[in-house]
Amino acid sequence: MTDYHVKSFYGVETALIFTSPSQKIPYITLNCLKKKNNKDWEDLSKGEGKTIHLSMEEIICMLEVLKKKISHWHGYHVFREDKTEIHVGWEDESRQVVIFKIEDYVKKLRFPNLNFLTLLLEHVLSEKIIHATSGTREAFEIMEEKLKYEEVYGLFSEHITTRDGLQVVETTEYDIDIETVMIKAKIKVESPTALLIILDSGEEFWIPKIIIHGKYDPKDTKRYQDLLVDKWILDKNKVKLD
Repeated sequence: MTDYHVKSFYGVETALIFTSPSQKIPYITLNCLKKKNNKDWEDLSKGEGKTIHLSMEEIICMLEVLKKKISHWHGYHVFREDKTEIHVGWEDESRQVVIFKIEDYVKKLRFPNLNFLTLLLEHVLSEKIIHATSGTREAFEIMEEKLKYEEVYGLFSEHITTRDGLQVVETTEYDIDIETVMIKAKIKVESPTALLIILDSGEEFWIPKIIIHGKYDPKDTKRYQDLLVDKWILDKNKVKLD
């Protein structure tokens, strides 16, 4: 059985390269390339282009868009100082063309490439669910060694809204070992996994409980509380502290 998958989707000015390095690795890689002024393609070996890793949860989000079960998926990666926004959604309500936007790289896919990518993602996801989440102890130790130098991250799935009769999903992958900051905020709403907070500037946004360090009172909605939080949530919501 094949352990490695790669597929390139080249256009006139941009390209999207899909890679699954192994069915035992719990992520895929997307490489984005553009044509340079001299009309040569950006060279990944020279550090050009953009490379991101997508987890199995994010593969599921992409598939939900490609299968027309949700309208858009917006992802946000925060690793060290590198912050990447990812958007996968339909060009219009006809849902014939899907747009991949990774930072300033934009790639459109339509039939038959759209169908090809959908089938490939389904196949790879099935492989990874079987081989990247189970196996012998020996295989686990081998995989542990392979992943030793990979970034450790968490995934936060935010609120879901509706659009054009379909849902819009937003997720954030963030570095576990990350800078923290102290903020003053009121707790407006509590959900099982997150808090809707409001700053004294009037800005409000959802924040996952897992990135709040220290004690707080979720039932106290009247006063501002000191919250020690991971800095990425402020960067994501474009909040600037004085």
